[in-house]
Amino acid sequence: MYDAPSVPPLDDVPAAGSSTENGIDSSTPPSAVFEWLKSDVRPVVDDRIADIVGDSSFSERLAYQVETGGKRVRPGLTLTAAELCGLERDRALDIAACVELIHTYSLVHDDLADGDRTRRGEPTFWDVFGRPDAVNVGDMLLSYALEALPESVTERAIATVRTMTEGQQLDFDFTGRRDCTVEDYLTMVWKKTGVLLDFCIAAPQLASGTTLAVDEKRLGRLWQAFQIRDDVLDLEPNSGRDAIGSDVRAGKRTLMAVHADDEAIYDILDKPPAETSDADVEFVRERSEAHGSIQFARHRMRVHARDAVRTLDDLPDCPQRDRLLSLCEYVVARGTDSQGQ
Repeated sequence: MYDAPSVPPLDDVPAAGSSTENGIDSSTPPSAVFEWLKSDVRPVVDDRIADIVGDSSFSERLAYQVETGGKRVRPGLTLTAAELCGLERDRALDIAACVELIHTYSLVHDDLADGDRTRRGEPTFWDVFGRPDAVNVGDMLLSYALEALPESVTERAIATVRTMTEGQQLDFDFTGRRDCTVEDYLTMVWKKTGVLLDFCIAAPQLASGTTLAVDEKRLGRLWQAFQIRDDVLDLEPNSGRDAIGSDVRAGKRTLMAVHADDEAIYDILDKPPAETSDADVEFVRERSEAHGSIQFARHRMRVHARDAVRTLDDLPDCPQRDRLLSLCEYVVARGTDSQGQ
């Protein structure tokens, strides 16, 4: 039985000296990565997803969340790792499609649990089809993914999903608490979000029998940086989101809230969502800024990202390595899991 590793404590990593906002310096701009994901990755992965779920009498509902957007970052990571491993294209596409199905299942359940009615500017699944369907169709998406995966990666996939649910439960359990630490938060983030991104790199290695010179535990810091960026965006006006402050209204213990450790902020986070006003959100933003918590979050994002990409130094110098580095930069630069990743 595979047990997902814990991410080790952060070593001494220089905090200054990066020439980039996100702590990663790649030769390919994020716009080029976006174009590659849109033009080269999404069409072939979506076609494979259609093949996997197409025989279901519920295929329209299974396809709804897949078709409402997303950049296909996880399939892009998977296909790039597969090329580095020399995995044949058909098997790589199967894994990439299944990764997106697992991600989609988690989004359907997350939106239901959080009561979110929009995602990527579109109505969420449960808002269209109802709560019972969201539970059931989410389970269906997961079952299709696990069934279509190569046998050599199934055990790792099951352990990955188990760890994702543990992270989600930690996120639920943090609500109402006022004693969460930064390390508590980072553990939750890696389990909830990072472990699936780790799977994108690990699955092609398992399927091909090839081992890449990548320290997965340290690469996991990138996924923490990804979620930290997502937290920061939630308090940034003009971030491209439907609205700011959704984490505040949901009472989320983000890295900024944990760092600020401010009773006045916790009082607002513990309000019912319907009673949390725009003024409350602005208060939390200003108070977080005053505590230096937003700056702290940006700093930790850069440090984690920079430490993570050092794990790619030992990969052979090739186009796939450059693309993987650019994808890592794109992940952190976007950092918008709830809005399109």
